[in-house]
Amino acid sequence: MTSHEWQEGHKYGTHTKPRYNAISYTWGRYELRSPDEQPHVKAINISGVTWTIPRIDETHFTVAQYEALIRRSTERTVVKGYNPAFSTAKTTEFVWLDIACINQTPNHPQKAQEIGRQAQIFKKATKVLVWLNGSSREGIKNVIENIAQAAAIAGRDVSNITPGKHRWKSIPGSGSVPWLEKYKRWLASRAARLQSNMRHFLTPFATDFSSALTGQEQWLTVAIENVKFLTEDRWFSSLWTLQEAFLCQWAYLVSEEVETIHQDSPQLRSCFSPCATLSRLCRRSIATKKNFGLPITSTELELIDLLERTGLAALEAENPMALYTVASKRVTMRSEDRIYGIMQVFDFQLGISDPDAPTDSVPADLPKLELQLGQQLIKRYPLMSQLHVHTQPVGLGHAWRVSNSSRIPALVSKVDFRIVRSTMGQHTSLSDLSYEDIDGTCWGSFSGKVSAFDRIQRAWYSADNRLGRGKKGRSIQQLALDSTDFIPKQTFPEEVMPSNECQHGLAAEMTDYFRSARLSAVILLLGRFSDDQHSDEWWEFTGGPIVDMTGDRFLIGMILVQQENCRRRIWRRLGICIWDLRRPKTGESWPENDLLEGESTEWIHHEGIYG
Repeated sequence: MTSHEWQEGHKYGTHTKPRYNAISYTWGRYELRSPDEQPHVKAINISGVTWTIPRIDETHFTVAQYEALIRRSTERTVVKGYNPAFSTAKTTEFVWLDIACINQTPNHPQKAQEIGRQAQIFKKATKVLVWLNGSSREGIKNVIENIAQAAAIAGRDVSNITPGKHRWKSIPGSGSVPWLEKYKRWLASRAARLQSNMRHFLTPFATDFSSALTGQEQWLTVAIENVKFLTEDRWFSSLWTLQEAFLCQWAYLVSEEVETIHQDSPQLRSCFSPCATLSRLCRRSIATKKNFGLPITSTELELIDLLERTGLAALEAENPMALYTVASKRVTMRSEDRIYGIMQVFDFQLGISDPDAPTDSVPADLPKLELQLGQQLIKRYPLMSQLHVHTQPVGLGHAWRVSNSSRIPALVSKVDFRIVRSTMGQHTSLSDLSYEDIDGTCWGSFSGKVSAFDRIQRAWYSADNRLGRGKKGRSIQQLALDSTDFIPKQTFPEEVMPSNECQHGLAAEMTDYFRSARLSAVILLLGRFSDDQHSDEWWEFTGGPIVDMTGDRFLIGMILVQQENCRRRIWRRLGICIWDLRRPKTGESWPENDLLEGESTEWIHHEGIYG
């Protein structure tokens, strides 16, 4: 085996722009750094390398296994019914291997720059193998099948449950008299508080426990056991494999046996989809229980924790904004790698990997790298940079950028990160966002249309009344709020509210609070999403949006409240929201149409800083 250095014109030895495969695996934690550690262990022999190739602990993998993996990675994928006589497919002669392609000399500038190119390397690979060298072939196959089956059963069970008086009795804690009295008092106080326009929105939800889990479901136990088994492999805890998982979701999984890759061999993506389904069901159950003051079971929390730590559910959404939260839970030897390990998915080269960075500059620490990430995101992807919520409070002036506690709410799942137009639709940015340094703190800045929160809240409610959505249990708007100590915690729920009448209750509470606290709250128009590609028949066939509507269109806004006692007008970010723009085909004009379309005179241009 020979390593060929890149030459101008993308030449490697005598080859120009050769096809290549890539391998994703872990070894950093198992490098033998001292010559006294297992002195009998040799490094893999690769010619053409000018640096010392690391020796790896044999308990992790042996040189013989490593060589077998490399040889296997060059082979063609075996296709069922394949006849070599009728194919021109060839084996791939080149393999990208980090230890032979990235200079392993500590602090070498070439190493940092090459790390900054890994995204392009993996995206352009003909085929990628993920080596789970701690798992058997049969074990991987069984675990993936069990997780998929658990997700299928879970989805079927939850969707077949009919809300009623008997369902909630099986939920732990729901049968207690004190709880019932507490809930009746809560409902009575809420109805009295909003009696002018909200009472009928609260009643239908009072007995809807259909999404609450008992914690005793067999599929829940099966899912926990198998997700645990799968993620025991060190590949799922490594920080550096996180970006590779995001970039190469169709990579083939290879076991410790280094088997031949077949057309039906398990792929990485087959782990993500069922895990995302399980996560959604558990989150929905937890949100329902929190709304009704019911105890949350340990099995729900355990599964959620497993899926969050490994990123198995977040990766399914293919939204790189979710990676930073996952990166904070992965294993790494340097804290700065939590940025270096994911920046490539955004096509960023930050810190020491920036080719334009001065060679004598002091290496950036984690806080500085986090700031650089936020600045580049709002500069390159302004709309997407704001489509997250903070699950933990962040300091004043920092809420404009993603944090390690950020979560991507489902309400923005259709907005593609990198491309403006996709199969789901197209999005347009309606505000100019940037950043500005004020007294040593970097704030976000905006220039765009704003309208008073209470006006929009009344328009949402009025539009839903006209659409008659109360019968369908839907709401025109969805809100996702940041966790903040600026607003009293008891005022708003911790979880994102379901898309039903509770959204109106939440918006009304916010309006009441802003009014009583004499706070100026606005919605900044961030962007618009439109899907004009799918017909009503298509939505009906897929069981999607309401059939009597056309297309799928919504506006995206950011909720801001003016910060008091500041020398200049500073706005605090409270979260994001979307509202549906689909209207009946009749073309009937409603008074609130222009406001909800972002076109009325109640939207005024404003510039400011926020955070």
